[in-house]
Amino acid sequence: MPEEWAKTQNNLGFAYFNRIQGERAENLEQAVEAYELALQVFTRDALPEEWARTQYGLANVYCYRLRGDRAENLEQAIEASKLALQVFTRDAFPEEWARTQNSLALAYFNQLLGDRAENLEQAIQLYKSALQVRTSDAFPTDWAKTQNYLAMAYYNRIRGDQAENHEQAVRLHQLPLQVFTRDAFPTDWAKTQNH
Repeated sequence: MPEEWAKTQNNLGFAYFNRIQGERAENLEQAVEAYELALQVFTRDALPEEWARTQYGLANVYCYRLRGDRAENLEQAIEASKLALQVFTRDAFPEEWARTQNSLALAYFNQLLGDRAENLEQAIQLYKSALQVRTSDAFPTDWAKTQNYLAMAYYNRIRGDQAENHEQAVRLHQLPLQVFTRDAFPTDWAKTQNH
């Protein structure tokens, strides 16, 4: 059954992406291979939701990929995220849409090609879009993480007044502390305090 095989490849890609044992670079290469194999069956026409989910997974791997050209990997991440968003619309798949907006923002934040100021503006807009769905009530940990990412984008922002951008970053970094308490999320709490 090709669909089951592709689903297994997709799961394998996710497992390799999150794998702790072994060399990180090799695990990411295995993840790319598994996702690309899944896409042989998960086509946009035949299985659009699975295709989009696999594109999203591939985008994440390319965003963190250690081998190959870093700039090209980020371009691949952007392209795969944009493909996923062709299916994961806000109306049809709000959670997946927000997750993909967040992933695309991260790729733009790290993008090496193009205008750095414009890339950061893109990241800021995408994080803000994700927060339309990732609210503190509905998805508190995702909301907190996205607030931290948005804060980092403002901290690194080139356009606008630098002092105001940094003040906005401070304000945004304080918001996740409502969720990332020292007792409940000690690592996230410490990272947020550090920022």
